Amino acid sequence: MANKPFILRPLFADELLELQGLLRAEKTQSAVYRRCRLIWELAAGCNLTEASELAGMHYTNGRIWVVRFEDEGAAGLMGHPRTGRPPVYGDRVQTRIIRAATSRPVDLGLPFTTWSMAKLEEYLQGQRGMETLSRETIRRVLKQHGLRFLTGQTWCESKDPDFEAKKTPS
Repeated sequence: MANKPFILRPLFADELLELQGLLRAEKTQSAVYRRCRLIWELAAGCNLTEASELAGMHYTNGRIWVVRFEDEGAAGLMGHPRTGRPPVYGDRVQTRIIRAATSRPVDLGLPFTTWSMAKLEEYLQGQRGMETLSRETIRRVLKQHGLRFLTGQTWCESKDPDFEAKKTPS
């Protein structure tokens, strides 16, 4: 089966003006610029292979964007947001994470006074329905709610009476 040449439908004046505006705008994203350039070159009479090369994309991707442009107009060149993987843990689990992180460990019957990420992870994984909760998931949930663990500071004190004199060189 031979490939027939791809021909773009004639564009309306408002479509040409919108493309021209996007091509001239300083804040147009580079991917959107390439897609607009593809349509612009096709409207000027280039074939799909030439227009794709001038726009800096492979002709198979060019065909996809042309079809989307013909279906949706210039808005189709902006792309569609990707949905991504659905969340594994819902709002109830996030609430439980935040509630545990903001409570005092002693109030939960634990033998320490402050949380560390490792201690919080161990406590949460001991709860029913949260056995597979990862440390990174806990960290992400805390960050989404504006919480984070601070790095602890430690210091040593010397009992040497001449410590101050030894500490600062003369």
